[in-house]
Amino acid sequence: MQLYISPTSPYARKAHIMVLEKGLAEKVRITPLNPWESPPELVDKNPLSQVPVLLLEDGEILYDSRVICAFLDEQGTGPQLIPSQGLQRIRVLRMEALGDGMTDAAVNAFFGRKDNGDNPDTRAITRQLNKIIAALDVMQDGLADFEGQFHLGTIAYGAALSYLDLRYGDLQWRGRVPELGKWFDELDKRPSMVATVPVA
Repeated sequence: MQLYISPTSPYARKAHIMVLEKGLAEKVRITPLNPWESPPELVDKNPLSQVPVLLLEDGEILYDSRVICAFLDEQGTGPQLIPSQGLQRIRVLRMEALGDGMTDAAVNAFFGRKDNGDNPDTRAITRQLNKIIAALDVMQDGLADFEGQFHLGTIAYGAALSYLDLRYGDLQWRGRVPELGKWFDELDKRPSMVATVPVA
């Protein structure tokens, strides 16, 4: 199998972490590229020119991090990272949705600033930043429910918070949610997190 990623993409990082946690490192070739350049190798496999993309051995192509992570959880020898049924499964998927949603807001605000140069749409960017702040509060409020656990929900949280460190040093989010910051700093020591640190 072959996993196409971008070194700065928190969505691709989720999938890369799943590869490592499921014991699939020797079966999945990691291929970094820049989706913003719309390389033919990527566009041929995903018309949206987004990462991650997973090419299976039989030629089947999977895209979108949620689809890929769900597939990878059924592979390999590592522990199950998405509960198979019941409310616990829904809670993990809800955490993934919140982590991805905060990432969406962070990406939108980052490129809103970058693409508009000296004339950013401050109203739109402020709206995205408010989403980030609200998500941080919900994550910290629910900390007791997931502290000490490791699953796709915590992976999504970790990827999102790491992206804030990468792109929003001025946000100083740990000052707002210090307990969440402590939790993340411990999670960030996990080998799969260390091996997938985003590179700007």
